[in-house]
Amino acid sequence: MVDYGKLADKAKLRQDADSLNSDKVAPTVFFGKVRTHLFEEMSKANIELSKRGADRIGQNHLASFDNEMFLTFGTDLMCRVTLNTMAGGCRITAVLSGPPNGYELSRKEYPFDGDGPSAEMLLAKAAGFSVVDTRPKKIAVDIISSILAGRFN
Repeated sequence: MVDYGKLADKAKLRQDADSLNSDKVAPTVFFGKVRTHLFEEMSKANIELSKRGADRIGQNHLASFDNEMFLTFGTDLMCRVTLNTMAGGCRITAVLSGPPNGYELSRKEYPFDGDGPSAEMLLAKAAGFSVVDTRPKKIAVDIISSILAGRFN
């Protein structure tokens, strides 16, 4: 006789494991986590900026840009954070634009491949690009601190 209860438990565990694995590699899920951490870091930074009477970091939301965020610092700086998906992998690109003419001041790319350092990240490091750990919180901290510094390191 077949115990469908045990089989159902195993099937449920397998489905749960599959959904967790798909979350690790789905670029939009990863970008959503980065977005959440960016809002948290913005709040922390804005508290300190308000204490000092400085301009605050804001977010301009454009409805048709689901894979992009536009962050502003006062009226001078804008940071465009974009999820770029391509055949070889995915990356988050942050571009800081500002005075005197609104052109690109600095940029940084955050390649990722699920839950570990990707071949793309290793190639980017070898090519001399500035990359940081691809965990969402670290990306958010790096972007917000770079906006305040006025350029990416």
